Amino acid sequence: MSIVFNERSPIESGFSDVFQEQLAPKLEQLEQQRLAHLAQARRHALLALAAGGALGLLFLFFGTSSSGVGGTLASFGIPLLFGAVGAFLLWKRQAGKWSGSAAESVMPAVCDFLGDMSYDREAHKGFPLERTRKLGVIPAHTRSKISDRLDGTYRNTGFEIVEARLISEKNKSSSNSDNDSSDRSSRTLFKGLLMRVSVPEPIPTRILIARDYGFGNKLGELLGGSSGRGMPKVDTGHPAFEEHFEVYSADPEVARQVLSPAFLENLMKIAEAEGGRHGAKGLEAGFHDEYFFMALRRDDDFLKMGALTTPIDQIEDDLHRVFDDIALVRRIIDRLHGDHPDQDAPVEAEKEMA
Repeated sequence: MSIVFNERSPIESGFSDVFQEQLAPKLEQLEQQRLAHLAQARRHALLALAAGGALGLLFLFFGTSSSGVGGTLASFGIPLLFGAVGAFLLWKRQAGKWSGSAAESVMPAVCDFLGDMSYDREAHKGFPLERTRKLGVIPAHTRSKISDRLDGTYRNTGFEIVEARLISEKNKSSSNSDNDSSDRSSRTLFKGLLMRVSVPEPIPTRILIARDYGFGNKLGELLGGSSGRGMPKVDTGHPAFEEHFEVYSADPEVARQVLSPAFLENLMKIAEAEGGRHGAKGLEAGFHDEYFFMALRRDDDFLKMGALTTPIDQIEDDLHRVFDDIALVRRIIDRLHGDHPDQDAPVEAEKEMA
């Protein structure tokens, strides 16, 4: 299987040789793995659909449902629908396995090429979610799922980033004299990227940079507690910034020193450039001790590799997306240091991250 990797962006410069030496020899084996997962997915999906259809026929001919067209459709259609849901979940499971296999085969070469970076699809080292929640950067939640963890160093700045989904689950119950029942509802509170970046010196106070929710922020100021807004509000003196964000800190004077006008401008640029359709509304951040924390809402999957129905000889497109995602991480750190990656000339060194 002969494939050539065509470099498209500066971050990919030189990777074509790595691709030919390290990845090209693996492609035939990866394609066989993909075909095996695809065949398994098809078998499981067909079995689930067949089981749903068979159960529907049993209900249709031997059940005691109400007569008429509606009863007939319900007797057959509901079991078939459950079978279709099962087929979808089983297909998704095999797709996830294949995507994981592809990532685990490809990402080490990408990380070695870029240097000072490692990748863990299952995010075994986790992410300090509780610390981030207590700061107020992410909402309180009952369940979380994190994956695709990158950690490393760029511009002498340590970082870690994960893809996260934060979920709130609640029990719904109803009871009367004839029926007692309960079920569980879930709602996704956040989907996107969580990032922790080292700062040169520990910040001697907590600083929260929250979205301006209008009345919601005012309510948060009153309630405090787990929202992280049990701190005084800080006037940054930056009207454009405060159109989108509210700042809270245990020590407002220190916060004003850390959040210089240049830093606030750069944070706005990160939100506008990397927030996608969410824009500035997609970003919340904060400082705590030796770290800067950031939550960035994002609809697209991070570091996604390998679609189950896509032949491996089209892996080049996946690799370009992976490099684009890693370039996003670098652009964020560049901006935190005061540079503008979309311009030719960086700003002076004195504008580096506080």
